Amino acid sequence: MNANFLTQRTQILQQIAALQTMEQGSLKAEFRDSPSGERCGPYFQHQVWRDGSNVSRRVPPQEAAELQTAIANRQRFEVLADQFVELTVSHTRQSQPVTPLKKKISRAISSWRKPKKSSS
Repeated sequence: MNANFLTQRTQILQQIAALQTMEQGSLKAEFRDSPSGERCGPYFQHQVWRDGSNVSRRVPPQEAAELQTAIANRQRFEVLADQFVELTVSHTRQSQPVTPLKKKISRAISSWRKPKKSSS
């Protein structure tokens, strides 16, 4: 195996392992106007897609920062997982011998053909 490949792969896995919290969905801050004209908020709303529908819940302001970190960690995980897949696929393709696809297909098709019947 290529040493550079192993180093990059190990770095990605270490970054993934460092993510201690994760949460799905998104967090939105809302502000409202009170009857006196003052702007109130922020009020936080956590939205998640579950079982084919959007589920939302209010989040207290003291929990919002922690939840936002967990959402960012999940997003970072997805980026790192994509990098891991791309790196591994690239390494796999480099280590396989290159055989033209056209030859593979023509060989496979010729083995599928049935011999012709004689007309006598």
